[in-house]
Amino acid sequence: MKMKKIASVTLALTMCVAPAIGIAKDKSIGDKHHAHVHTTSTTIDSLPKAKKFAPNKGPAAIEKSTIVKELDEKGNVKATSVTEKNVKAGKLQKSKAKDQSQAAAASKTVTVLAVADEEYRAAYSDWQSRVQQIIENADNAFIRDHGIDFQVKAVGNWSSQGGNSSQILSDLSRDWNGYDYDFVVGFTRDTNFTAGGIAYVYSSNPGGSAFSVNLDQGVTNTSKAAQHEFSHNFGLGHDPQGSGIRCIMNYDYSYSVDYWHADHNAQIQRNKVWYGN
Repeated sequence: MKMKKIASVTLALTMCVAPAIGIAKDKSIGDKHHAHVHTTSTTIDSLPKAKKFAPNKGPAAIEKSTIVKELDEKGNVKATSVTEKNVKAGKLQKSKAKDQSQAAAASKTVTVLAVADEEYRAAYSDWQSRVQQIIENADNAFIRDHGIDFQVKAVGNWSSQGGNSSQILSDLSRDWNGYDYDFVVGFTRDTNFTAGGIAYVYSSNPGGSAFSVNLDQGVTNTSKAAQHEFSHNFGLGHDPQGSGIRCIMNYDYSYSVDYWHADHNAQIQRNKVWYGN
């Protein structure tokens, strides 16, 4: 498919490297890296994978029942299923943050197409429900703090191509460009994907789908990575390591917290108009 033209984007990358002290420096580990700068040029930021495996928790909270399509690699519908709501109306999802004990009402719905590559599908016979659980886990904080409900409307069969993480992201955006979903997120176990996650960081409304890819790190850690990458799609950058800023966009806390600092919360509030209804 024709490559989607994306104006003023920044690539954000979660790489399998040891945490650095301070702001990430240039590295030569598969993809091209640059220190994070707020410009309109395309850059790649690195972030370590989770240091240890996190056990999977119970079923995800699902706010609305949804008819989910399964698409083949050409985008044709193979089957349909229903994901049933399991959250009672008005139930609050409490934050671990001391100053965020109240949940926002889900006032905006964004649609998601979640696709899994051949390696991911081979590893998990239940990949369809697995990727939905990850997305539903990742949207907990978006609902709680910003009233944004991520709904998986379709899951897809994907054949990932590329020699490194950024090429695989480019392949995703080429293969699934032009579909009517707010977010297209890929899940991979491709050995060429050396990142924990990668996403486009948009400086303005992308005018179509936002793209990201996550490496399989188990449900819990992949859910955190997905929240991090969705945040990049809303235009958020990274916080510097060693700063002590407790935020999911800080490399030091990406897999241990599920909230944003005040400036990032304000940025999501401004940019949430980019997606959904």
